[in-house]
Amino acid sequence: MPNERIKEEMILAGVSISDLAAHLEKTEQETVDILNTKLGIMQNYRIMLAVTEIVKIKERV
Repeated sequence: MPNERIKEEMILAGVSISDLAAHLEKTEQETVDILNTKLGIMQNYRIMLAVTEIVKIKERV
């Protein structure tokens, strides 16, 4: 199942695919591909941690 919850959390947090791609050092297409696959627990955690870090960075600016 695609990670709809992660995508919803990203939208609510104001984090775009391009923000996440830059943070993960991936292309936007690679990031979309990652979000469209079933992630393991650690992969899921890594993505949500990245989203949280992006939000913190945006709050500081």
